[in-house]
Amino acid sequence: MISSKPTVAFFGATGGSACACLALALKAGHHCTALVRTPSKLDNLLTTQYNVSRSSINELLTIYQGDAKDHVDVSSSLINPSSPSHFVDIIYTSIGTYPIFQASIGRPFPLPAKDATICEDGMAAQFAAIDRLSIRSHISTTVNGKKPLIVVISSTASGDVWKALPWSWITAPLYIWLLGAPHDDKLAMEKLLHADRGAHVRDFVVVRPAILTDGPVRGVGKVRVGWEWGLERERKRAAPGPVAGWSIGRNDLGLWLYEKVVKEGGGEWEGKCVSLSY
Repeated sequence: MISSKPTVAFFGATGGSACACLALALKAGHHCTALVRTPSKLDNLLTTQYNVSRSSINELLTIYQGDAKDHVDVSSSLINPSSPSHFVDIIYTSIGTYPIFQASIGRPFPLPAKDATICEDGMAAQFAAIDRLSIRSHISTTVNGKKPLIVVISSTASGDVWKALPWSWITAPLYIWLLGAPHDDKLAMEKLLHADRGAHVRDFVVVRPAILTDGPVRGVGKVRVGWEWGLERERKRAAPGPVAGWSIGRNDLGLWLYEKVVKEGGGEWEGKCVSLSY
């Protein structure tokens, strides 16, 4: 029997916000897939850190081992586990890179990043995987007859956000030095996504969180939300713009995304770039 709850494919599921969202989805009865390099790591996180029951994991989660930049590996994760002739309803991707601390006369600013194009390459692999499944397996829609919705974790909203923060003349250059290369990769990923214009996915939710932190859950009510439209096209109402803030917890980011996006199948956030902060 096909569940009425959205099915979700997770990329970057061993990361804090994605794993938190995945755990909530499993506890609520969603069928999910996850592509990871080390399946045992994800299994251990879910059972020990997020207290997901073994029965829920066995019944609801299909874990694939592979590379998020390889479209063949990605393909399996995009198939609805409860209806193999359809795509999953939602693609959740939070893969990313991090800076490498090293002395470099040739490139002192910003710091270089490990696997510096992983987000852009991962997005391209997901689109190529959708094409592959359409051609080879004749999969074209979700069970609802639509294309999948994609949710991506991007980078801190924009220069306008940093200008609104105290001491921006110090914090903005520091951010660029530390996270400039990963930020550029996130922007390249967004550019690919915006250029798709419905060819592979029906719409998107781009999430631009403040700097991610660890810590206990504070709750959705503690999260401040801003947004702007993702594409320059006519809309029914004006966007309020991004929200300025220093940080947000990974667990609260995962909680907000589950409650406001995954549970509702996209809901009011489709087509928007959403900034989140405490």
